[in-house]
Amino acid sequence: MDYILGDFKINNTDMAGFPETSNALPIALLRAREAMMLSFRPILAKQGFTEQQWRVLRVLGEKGTSDAGQVAFDACILAPSLSRIIGKLETGKFITRYIDNKDGRRINLSLTSLGQEVLNKIAPDMDIIYKAIQKRYGEEKLSNLLVLLGEVSEWRGR
Repeated sequence: MDYILGDFKINNTDMAGFPETSNALPIALLRAREAMMLSFRPILAKQGFTEQQWRVLRVLGEKGTSDAGQVAFDACILAPSLSRIIGKLETGKFITRYIDNKDGRRINLSLTSLGQEVLNKIAPDMDIIYKAIQKRYGEEKLSNLLVLLGEVSEWRGR
């Protein structure tokens, strides 16, 4: 039996070397993510934020006012989860939500001054971790890894 994945045709003989879980790319990516997050989570927890809330704040801090759908995409959050996160961040006065003037179906999100203060407060601690990671692995390896991960992200199973 043949399988089609995007531009690639794979048959059963190609699958004879199916990797063990310890060598499976999805598992390896999850393990790498968890290893990285071990350093970041305590900083976020100390400030009372979840990883997802932080990603929303970060995206808005980088891109400015954005459509909720774009924030969900940029922050790698599913739309139903984003709705809950928006509610909590709005209640905490970290973001504001309003309907787009030109398209009443679109919800726009903006960082408040308190949200920007939080980003500014947490950023130095995050920067220390990023610098430690860069020191451990080197700028070239990290750059290559980010390029490769970007390419993998664009594949989307096709």
